[in-house]
Amino acid sequence: MNAEPPPKRFWAPALGLVALFGLLGPAVGGALAIPLAFAFTASSNAEVVSNIGWVAAAIGHAFIFIPAYVFGLGPAIGAGLVYALADSAAPERAPRALIAAAIGGVFAYALVAALISLGNFVVTMIGEGWRDMASDWIGSPFAEEGGSALTEAIVVSGTAAAFVCSLTASLLGLTTRARMTVRSPAI
Repeated sequence: MNAEPPPKRFWAPALGLVALFGLLGPAVGGALAIPLAFAFTASSNAEVVSNIGWVAAAIGHAFIFIPAYVFGLGPAIGAGLVYALADSAAPERAPRALIAAAIGGVFAYALVAALISLGNFVVTMIGEGWRDMASDWIGSPFAEEGGSALTEAIVVSGTAAAFVCSLTASLLGLTTRARMTVRSPAI
């Protein structure tokens, strides 16, 4: 008499992965986004460092966690769910951290595209005059000539955040992979 194998567990570890990505992802992404934006911009525009300064960036870095969670929570949860699906379908020796990094990069790029779309909507509704109200040194790192630096920083920080979340899940043993069971041959 062969007993049926236990049902493949998926939802409990998947919810754990989603929670891990949701809690840890925006924190890691927020911690990396500002320094990466300055690093990517500083190479092409040395005026950024003199305008804002690294001290002001470090102080502002503490405040980035609020928008990081506001804007990054949805993509982090989505990346966690897609990673859980990929983890369950991937072969045993697949590079899961690299898979997670690719998923995180795609979700971060989708976030950037959504924010650009929202920004264009606001500009069309309010008009171009709102830019004159803000001082130049606030917008200088992310102006048209340096705007790709912020995009690159968000995508790289999202990629790194998903990579770190996957490594953390691996350290915790959190996986949606089916456990290998060895059946003894019937005698």
